Amino acid sequence: MDSALLGLAAVLAAVVVAPPLSALSRRLIPVPLPVVEIALGMVIGPAALGLVEPGGLPATVGRMGLAAIIFIAGYELEYRAISRTQLRWASAGWVLSLVLAVLAGIGVVVAADAGGLQVRGDGGSSLVTAGVFAGIALTSTALSTAMPSMRDAGELTTPFGRAMIAAGTVGQLAPLLALSVVFGGRHVWWSVLALALFTGLVLVSLRIASRGLPAAARRLVTATMHTSGHFAVRLVVFAVALLTAVSVDVFDLDMLVGAFAAGVLVRQLVSNVDPVDRELTERKFQGLAFGFLTPLFFVSTGVAFDLRGLLAQPLALALVPVFLVVMFVARGLPGSFVLPWRAPARDRVAAMFWTSVGLAVIVAVVDIAVSSGVLSSVLGSAMVGAGMVSMLTFPTAALAVRRRATADRA
Repeated sequence: MDSALLGLAAVLAAVVVAPPLSALSRRLIPVPLPVVEIALGMVIGPAALGLVEPGGLPATVGRMGLAAIIFIAGYELEYRAISRTQLRWASAGWVLSLVLAVLAGIGVVVAADAGGLQVRGDGGSSLVTAGVFAGIALTSTALSTAMPSMRDAGELTTPFGRAMIAAGTVGQLAPLLALSVVFGGRHVWWSVLALALFTGLVLVSLRIASRGLPAAARRLVTATMHTSGHFAVRLVVFAVALLTAVSVDVFDLDMLVGAFAAGVLVRQLVSNVDPVDRELTERKFQGLAFGFLTPLFFVSTGVAFDLRGLLAQPLALALVPVFLVVMFVARGLPGSFVLPWRAPARDRVAAMFWTSVGLAVIVAVVDIAVSSGVLSSVLGSAMVGAGMVSMLTFPTAALAVRRRATADRA
């Protein structure tokens, strides 16, 4: 059998096996589905069975899965539920997170390099550049992967939940903007101007899209909803492809910035579509995203995960809890600023856990940094490992602390 076909079959097998394994784990220790998918990628990758090599078609399609995650985050965001005060405090908290995380990232990278660990890739970057990359990644919040847990706990409609959405939105989008500005490949002043122009384009598009789809397009959505046409789903895919291409090729921004903007834009565009048809479209696209594209992204991440290098170097393995502490303190503490100053201490601790959950954006930043030769694969794997541990433990801790706080008030 062709090795490429065998690798693709192995990746798809991991995609199929992951949901049952995640469901079975709930009897012992609940393991989030993305963590299971990354672990299965390690099993079929060079770290274990060697059935799949990093890169190739699964990794390429997996990037589309990451774009789908960010698109859905932008689409599901209820801006009316977020107050301007919350948005201001969330933004101020993230800026403080950036300062703290970049300083910590530089410190960790310099210390690890002094300890003999290869922290830089083959791109000839400085230790400061590597530390800045690491710091930006550690300021992210995995809003899109944490929201299901919040939804199951009934937190999304509470004042606490709305505050977490504000903090999570900023924590998911701001690192991508910072990455585009600082490492966009052009001068910083041009990157800032390009970002401003792209934002202006999106705002104008939102104003136009707020009128909704034309009547003819709405009829086409309804007519093709239960046929092979699926006009609405194709429209969503086209919007994601168009805005990601514009953000990268025209404005030299990260593709995920365009994916987030596409989610916001499509939400406005379908606002006047029949609610039943709109809900069905959402389910179909989510089925495509979470049933195929997103699993490919996480499995491909596991395939590229340098597990052998991480286990072979005790210092690299020790960086996993170090990065985890940096995420909790440098991201979680400023992230809790979105709560009112008189908020109970337990609510603030729960907010720290929620806002310091990071995975998808960490993987995206690490992928860029490793492929461009800024970070070594071992250091990148340590950061991804910390993101996996945060995804595995922080939501559970946040829910437990939050339940205790609610019980105390009762």
